[in-house]
Amino acid sequence: MTPTGTRPRIGIAIASGMLKGVFGHGVLSAFEERGLRAQVYGTASSAVLSGGLAAVGRARATGVAYWHQAAAGAAGKGMSQVVLSSIEEYGPTLRDGLFRAGAPEFLLATSRVTNPAAAEITQGPGAKELGRQLLRNIFTGDRTWVEENLAAEVFSSYADASSYTDASSDADDDARADADADARGGRPRLTPENFDAVSYASTRMMHAWSVPAEVGGEAYVDASYTCACPAREVAATGVTELIVIGADPFPVFRDIYASEEIVDGSTLDGATVRVIRPEDDLKVLGVDYAAASPEGLTGAYELGLAAGHRFADLRPGLLDPAGTPGA
Repeated sequence: MTPTGTRPRIGIAIASGMLKGVFGHGVLSAFEERGLRAQVYGTASSAVLSGGLAAVGRARATGVAYWHQAAAGAAGKGMSQVVLSSIEEYGPTLRDGLFRAGAPEFLLATSRVTNPAAAEITQGPGAKELGRQLLRNIFTGDRTWVEENLAAEVFSSYADASSYTDASSDADDDARADADADARGGRPRLTPENFDAVSYASTRMMHAWSVPAEVGGEAYVDASYTCACPAREVAATGVTELIVIGADPFPVFRDIYASEEIVDGSTLDGATVRVIRPEDDLKVLGVDYAAASPEGLTGAYELGLAAGHRFADLRPGLLDPAGTPGA
């Protein structure tokens, strides 16, 4: 509870990290066990399914099994097919839960290709080499091509805020939601009809994904080029507590070029930022971005569970007993 006796408005932003995202899934599973539910979930790239499952209360039930399946598929059939298969499997559950009345707001970050010349490259045979070059540019911090040809675009399930009523919210929450409608108004709307396409687009790293991504006839690529962690977008919805979950022990940044650090204890749009990340590189367990051992994935997931429970122990005011399974 806040000093005024009201429940804090919580947002969770989950950073991308490919297979290292298993740590964040563990954190979200612990939150689910403890009844820590957010009013807003912000996701990008590999965090889309974990964040979506958390938003519909299915993170713990799915657990590490999803990551075992993804890692095995990455080695055998390629990342495009892994993601498309995952969307096919989990999409019905997510579409059913995310767009129900009373569901939390779900933000899904992408990178929109802004001009025809760039779209021709990203959708064609030159995409893989371009993707490799953009990864090499991480080490120099060169964002020139990204700035000239991509724009962060964050889809929201509440883009039409007037269509949503949170049955569990109080009058203060409703007033905040009305006041924040303008912040959502400029965002494209995430719908059951475009959810699969937007989810795939958010993950499409050009160096490894062979199948191009389109939403509404426009070209898109992975969110990580422009918005690997939509913390600012979650903060803009009017949350008071912003939990940011990273996949590496080093600082969490807005994009893969480290253009803006998301700092633990800082304030974004009035929200207090709380960063959760692994203490050590998950590579020591056998979990890297594009490859992981089954034992490593299980260990990283359990580290995330432990980190989530520690966070909940330290901040009981964020917990909602009514949201705890079995309560």
